[in-house]
Amino acid sequence: MDKEHIFFENYARNWDRDRKADARVLSSFMELAAIQPGSVILDAGCGTGVFLPYLSAAAGPDGTVEGFDYSQQMIDVAKEKFSHLANVTFTTGDVLKYHFPEKHYDVVCCLNFYPHVANHSREVIHRLYDAIVPGGMLLIMHDMPRKAVNAIHGGQPVLPPVDVLEEKLISAGFSVVAAMDTDSFYFIKVIKAADEADFVYDDEEPPVQVDTHPAHHHAHHHTETKRVLNRLSRITGHIEAIKRMIEEDRDCSDVLVQLAAVHSAIAGVSRVILKDHIDHCIVDAIQEHDTEAVENLKKAINTFVK
Repeated sequence: MDKEHIFFENYARNWDRDRKADARVLSSFMELAAIQPGSVILDAGCGTGVFLPYLSAAAGPDGTVEGFDYSQQMIDVAKEKFSHLANVTFTTGDVLKYHFPEKHYDVVCCLNFYPHVANHSREVIHRLYDAIVPGGMLLIMHDMPRKAVNAIHGGQPVLPPVDVLEEKLISAGFSVVAAMDTDSFYFIKVIKAADEADFVYDDEEPPVQVDTHPAHHHAHHHTETKRVLNRLSRITGHIEAIKRMIEEDRDCSDVLVQLAAVHSAIAGVSRVILKDHIDHCIVDAIQEHDTEAVENLKKAINTFVK
C-alpha cells in the first residue's frame, strides 16, 4: 500500500467534512454529459460517492451505476451514504490492475480522479477505452479550476491543459465532444468510435461495404469506407486541438510534434485508400479491360509518392 493509498484510507471518515463538493458545478456536469436513461455507468475513483446520487438519477431504474475506488475505507463511507440507491453497486479495486469487462460501460466518469493516475495516464485511458462500449462516453471532470487542482498537489501539473489531455484521448481512439477549462471547473467529454473498424489488424477481415456510387463505369466494393471515415474524424479532432495550442501560444516545438503526428495519420489514411483501390478497383478494372482506371492509378501513385 503506497503513501497516497494510506492517506485516503485514513482520511475517508473526514473527507466530506473537509472537501465540500460544489452541487451547482456537479449539476452542470450532468447537463453537459447528457447521460441517457438505462445507461451502465462506472464512477471510477468514486471516493465517498459524492457523484453517485447524480449518476443514479440519470441512469434511472433500468440503468446501473458502479462506484469504484481502490480505498476500502472510501468505499465503506460511500456504502453507508448511498447503499439505499437500488441501482448502485460498489467495487474495491485498483484501476491499473482490475480486470474491467470489455465493452461493458456506456459511461465512465472520472470526477476529481485524473491527478491520482496522471503518472500512468495513457495506460489508464486505454484500459477505460477497452471497457467502454462503442459509442460510449468518457468524462474527465473537476469541480474546481485546474490551477487550484495543481496547487493542492504541490504545484505539480498533474492536471494538464485540456489540449494536452485531448491529444492522449484522441491517440487512444476517442473523439472529443467538449473540452472546458474555466475559472470554476474542468470538463472533458469524449466518445468512443461507434464503429471499431479502424482498429482491425491486417490479418483480420474487415466488414465489406458496397459502394453504390462507383467512380468508374464498372461496379466494385470499397471495403475500408468506415475505417477511413473514422480515421479522418480523429484527424479532424487532432487538428482542432492543435488550433487551440496555437491560440494559447504553446511552445512551437510542441505544435510541430502534433503537426507531425497529423501528417503521419494522413499518410496512413492515404495508404489504406491506395491499398483498397489496388485490391479491389484495379482488379475489377483489369478484369473488365478498363485501361482508363489503370492509368488513373498510375497518376494517383505518382502524386502520392512525391
